[in-house]
Amino acid sequence: MNYRVVDPDDLEPVEDRPCELRRLSEAAGLTTVAINRFRAEPGEQLPLAYHYHEHQEEAFVVVSGTLHVETPDGEFEVLEGEVFAADTEAPHRAYNPDSADEAVEVIAIGAPPSDDAVAYEPDE
Repeated sequence: MNYRVVDPDDLEPVEDRPCELRRLSEAAGLTTVAINRFRAEPGEQLPLAYHYHEHQEEAFVVVSGTLHVETPDGEFEVLEGEVFAADTEAPHRAYNPDSADEAVEVIAIGAPPSDDAVAYEPDE
């Protein structure tokens, strides 16, 4: 049996992203699920713009702050301790609004791990 303990703060943030992103899966030796930690200051969005995944289910666990998620069905406010889940092909955009008082910290979980994000343009 193999076990690992990973401290996200020991990992280098991914460069050129609109908020702090630390990839946890590889460091933990995981291959069938993607796990990332995001920290978004007020006015920042999580790394992907409005998008959906063709094959991946995605969940955001809010560790601190309040996450806002825009969808075609309306906007969700996801409070600390809550989980927002998106099915495959369900468009969403996660962000921390300019008006927020604090950063939001989120653990994102996606399965299967993939680079299948498709840009989504909401109807004006």
